[in-house]
Amino acid sequence: MRTGSARSRGFTYLWLLFVLALGGVALAALGEQESTRQQREREAELRFRGEAIATALGRYAEATPVGHLPLPQRLDDLLADRRHPTPRRHLRQLYADPFTGQPDWELVLGRATVAVAAEGAASATAGSGIVGVRSRSSHRLMATAGHHDTAHDWVFTAPAPAAPAPVE
Repeated sequence: MRTGSARSRGFTYLWLLFVLALGGVALAALGEQESTRQQREREAELRFRGEAIATALGRYAEATPVGHLPLPQRLDDLLADRRHPTPRRHLRQLYADPFTGQPDWELVLGRATVAVAAEGAASATAGSGIVGVRSRSSHRLMATAGHHDTAHDWVFTAPAPAAPAPVE
């Protein structure tokens, strides 16, 4: 014996389809929102890590002993600056790029001069080293990242050293 008519079973079927479709739309919106959150988090982490490396490059340059190049040759030089009798740490760890997951930063190289005093005569010699880093990823950034289109466009360089105060 049947308890419901064909008409009521059809209505229940349509109601179930509507609920499933509504649930699918809600899950899609939630997935999009989570993807956006993760993207913003990676961009914030890129900024933090890039600025930490840039700050370490500035500290490395400021702590340069006379006669040494103020630019590191490798990022590992920021972890243990061996130009001093006791190695200094300008960076606690070598951060991974949040978009690639590896510490495979693209190095931005520059040149610097080193003043060398030899037997009363001063001379200068030039050398090259790391002045900044950038991500290897071509992942597009969100509009909140400013004028940078991709993660690769964002270059983190050491802040310019403060000019010495004039002597009066």
